Amino acid sequence: MDDLGAKIRKYRVTMKLSQAEFAQRLGVTGAAVSAYENGTRQPSYDILLRIANVLGASVDELLGRSGQHRRVIDVTELTSEQIQLLQRTAEQFAGYNRLRRGPGGKKPPDSR
Repeated sequence: MDDLGAKIRKYRVTMKLSQAEFAQRLGVTGAAVSAYENGTRQPSYDILLRIANVLGASVDELLGRSGQHRRVIDVTELTSEQIQLLQRTAEQFAGYNRLRRGPGGKKPPDSR
């Protein structure tokens, strides 16, 4: 878990949050955030969940346990109907991408 702190810092900086702003969102002190990022202290399970939620990442991503890039979307202000629509849309895109990969299983080229 040595790189947990580096991942927390990377995500926080990407979101343009200072340590103080991040700490406020987590409900901890700035010193605690600094200790997490420097690896001198590990966050508790509850704080790790808060960190993941604030950063829009999964706990698995932060811990380096995810083989794929996944994105967590905050749906707290959406209706259950809207959440179901998002889920169905994501499943349709995943199915489309599986079809494009074909039998070889290669990832489709990025269309950017």
